[in-house]
Amino acid sequence: MITHLCVKKSFIAWVLLASGLSASPCYASDGFTSEFSHLASGAAMAGYITHLYGDSENRAWIGFGISTVIVIAEQNYEIAKTGKRSSQQLDMAAHAIGSALGAWYTDKYLLLPVIKRNSVGFTLIIPID
Repeated sequence: MITHLCVKKSFIAWVLLASGLSASPCYASDGFTSEFSHLASGAAMAGYITHLYGDSENRAWIGFGISTVIVIAEQNYEIAKTGKRSSQQLDMAAHAIGSALGAWYTDKYLLLPVIKRNSVGFTLIIPID
Protein backbone atom coordinates (compact mmCIF):
# COMPACT_ATOMS: atom_id res chain seq x y z
CA MET A 1 0.00 0.00 0.00
CA ILE A 2 2.79 2.42 0.90
CA THR A 3 4.74 1.68 -2.28
CA HIS A 4 1.59 2.19 -4.38
CA LEU A 5 1.03 5.55 -2.68
CA CYS A 6 4.66 6.56 -3.29
CA VAL A 7 4.42 5.58 -6.95
CA LYS A 8 1.20 7.57 -7.27
CA LYS A 9 2.75 10.68 -5.72
CA SER A 10 5.89 10.43 -7.85
CA PHE A 11 3.77 9.94 -10.97
CA ILE A 12 1.82 13.11 -10.24
CA ALA A 13 5.08 14.95 -9.59
CA TRP A 14 6.44 13.84 -12.98
CA VAL A 15 3.23 14.97 -14.70
CA LEU A 16 3.46 18.39 -13.09
CA LEU A 17 7.16 18.68 -13.89
CA ALA A 18 6.59 17.78 -17.56
CA SER A 19 3.75 20.28 -17.81
CA GLY A 20 5.81 23.03 -16.22
CA LEU A 21 8.88 22.42 -18.37
CA SER A 22 6.88 22.32 -21.58
CA ALA A 23 4.94 25.52 -20.90
CA SER A 24 5.72 28.24 -23.38
CA PRO A 25 5.18 32.00 -23.10
CA CYS A 26 1.60 33.26 -23.37
CA TYR A 27 1.44 33.78 -27.13
CA ALA A 28 0.22 31.44 -29.82
CA SER A 29 2.40 30.28 -32.67
CA ASP A 30 2.98 27.18 -34.76
CA GLY A 31 6.60 26.93 -33.71
CA PHE A 32 8.45 24.15 -31.93
CA THR A 33 7.76 25.35 -28.38
CA SER A 34 4.03 25.62 -28.98
CA GLU A 35 3.72 22.20 -30.57
CA PHE A 36 6.06 20.64 -28.01
CA SER A 37 3.82 21.93 -25.23
CA HIS A 38 0.84 20.23 -26.92
CA LEU A 39 2.88 17.03 -27.28
CA ALA A 40 3.97 17.12 -23.62
CA SER A 41 0.50 17.92 -22.32
CA GLY A 42 -0.93 15.11 -24.43
CA ALA A 43 1.60 12.69 -23.00
CA ALA A 44 0.92 13.82 -19.42
CA MET A 45 -2.85 13.73 -19.87
CA ALA A 46 -2.91 10.30 -21.51
CA GLY A 47 -0.42 8.95 -18.98
CA TYR A 48 -2.58 10.10 -16.09
CA ILE A 49 -5.77 8.67 -17.62
CA THR A 50 -3.96 5.40 -18.35
CA HIS A 51 -2.87 5.35 -14.71
CA LEU A 52 -6.48 5.90 -13.57
CA TYR A 53 -7.62 2.86 -15.58
CA GLY A 54 -4.67 0.76 -14.40
CA ASP A 55 -6.75 -2.38 -13.78
CA SER A 56 -8.15 -2.54 -17.31
CA GLU A 57 -6.59 -4.71 -20.02
CA ASN A 58 -7.05 -1.85 -22.52
CA ARG A 59 -5.77 0.93 -20.28
CA ALA A 60 -3.38 2.36 -22.89
CA TRP A 61 -6.14 2.59 -25.50
CA ILE A 62 -8.47 4.17 -22.95
CA GLY A 63 -5.86 6.78 -21.97
CA PHE A 64 -5.06 7.58 -25.59
CA GLY A 65 -8.71 7.69 -26.64
CA ILE A 66 -10.05 9.90 -23.85
CA SER A 67 -7.16 12.35 -24.10
CA THR A 68 -7.43 12.61 -27.88
CA VAL A 69 -11.22 12.99 -27.89
CA ILE A 70 -11.02 15.80 -25.33
CA VAL A 71 -8.47 17.76 -27.36
CA ILE A 72 -10.32 17.18 -30.65
CA ALA A 73 -13.51 18.59 -29.11
CA GLU A 74 -11.63 21.56 -27.68
CA GLN A 75 -9.77 22.33 -30.91
CA ASN A 76 -12.95 22.03 -32.99
CA TYR A 77 -14.49 24.62 -30.68
CA GLU A 78 -11.49 26.87 -31.34
CA ILE A 79 -11.87 26.34 -35.11
CA ALA A 80 -15.52 27.35 -34.89
CA LYS A 81 -14.64 30.40 -32.78
CA THR A 82 -11.55 31.70 -34.62
CA GLY A 83 -11.58 29.99 -38.01
CA LYS A 84 -7.84 29.08 -37.92
CA ARG A 85 -8.19 25.50 -39.14
CA SER A 86 -4.59 24.59 -40.03
CA SER A 87 -3.15 25.86 -36.75
CA GLN A 88 -5.72 23.98 -34.67
CA GLN A 89 -5.24 20.78 -36.69
CA LEU A 90 -1.51 20.99 -36.05
CA ASP A 91 -2.27 21.29 -32.33
CA MET A 92 -4.57 18.23 -32.54
CA ALA A 93 -1.91 16.18 -34.28
CA ALA A 94 0.80 17.14 -31.78
CA HIS A 95 -1.49 16.31 -28.86
CA ALA A 96 -2.50 12.96 -30.41
CA ILE A 97 1.15 11.98 -30.91
CA GLY A 98 1.90 12.97 -27.31
CA SER A 99 -1.15 11.01 -26.12
CA ALA A 100 0.03 7.90 -27.93
CA LEU A 101 3.51 8.19 -26.44
CA GLY A 102 2.27 8.94 -22.94
CA ALA A 103 -0.27 6.11 -22.88
CA TRP A 104 2.22 3.61 -24.30
CA TYR A 105 5.03 4.60 -21.92
CA THR A 106 2.77 4.56 -18.87
CA ASP A 107 1.32 1.18 -19.80
CA LYS A 108 4.67 -0.37 -20.66
CA TYR A 109 7.02 1.04 -18.02
CA LEU A 110 5.14 2.73 -15.15
CA LEU A 111 2.29 0.34 -14.36
CA LEU A 112 2.31 -3.28 -13.30
CA PRO A 113 1.33 -5.81 -15.96
CA VAL A 114 -2.31 -6.81 -16.13
CA ILE A 115 -2.91 -10.47 -15.35
CA LYS A 116 -5.31 -11.93 -17.89
CA ARG A 117 -7.39 -15.06 -17.59
CA ASN A 118 -6.19 -17.12 -20.50
CA SER A 119 -5.78 -20.85 -20.63
CA VAL A 120 -3.91 -22.93 -23.11
CA GLY A 121 -4.48 -26.63 -23.33
CA PHE A 122 -6.85 -29.29 -24.47
CA THR A 123 -9.37 -31.64 -22.95
CA LEU A 124 -9.22 -35.34 -23.65
CA ILE A 125 -12.39 -37.32 -23.01
CA ILE A 126 -12.00 -41.09 -22.96
CA PRO A 127 -15.23 -43.04 -22.69
CA ILE A 128 -15.04 -45.97 -20.31
CA ASP A 129 -17.22 -48.97 -21.23
